[in-house]
Amino acid sequence: MSAPRDRRWADYSEQFRREVFPHLVSSAVGLSFIGSGQGIDVKQAAELGAMLLLDKPIILVLVPGATISSRLRRAADVVIEDWSPDNQAAQDQLAAAVKSLAIEMEGSEP
Repeated sequence: MSAPRDRRWADYSEQFRREVFPHLVSSAVGLSFIGSGQGIDVKQAAELGAMLLLDKPIILVLVPGATISSRLRRAADVVIEDWSPDNQAAQDQLAAAVKSLAIEMEGSEP
């Protein structure tokens, strides 16, 4: 890697540790919206990896047309497909999933 790329990666890593990671640690549930775009979103990949390492329950919310790998599907506690902010049933499904997993996590605390 070139020096500018190394610096950008170091800056991103530091920003992730400082700004994103504390939010993931304090969250009861990990929530990730999956778009229909191509390629890998590095920030989203880092967040999902951290959620797995922290043993957080994960809700994946897929917009219409989005797909995920079978391994990612198995890692998720809940997968909501064809989610749209304009669809009240989809909103209710997401709210119920967050509530259910948060209650489950509260019950598992020592």
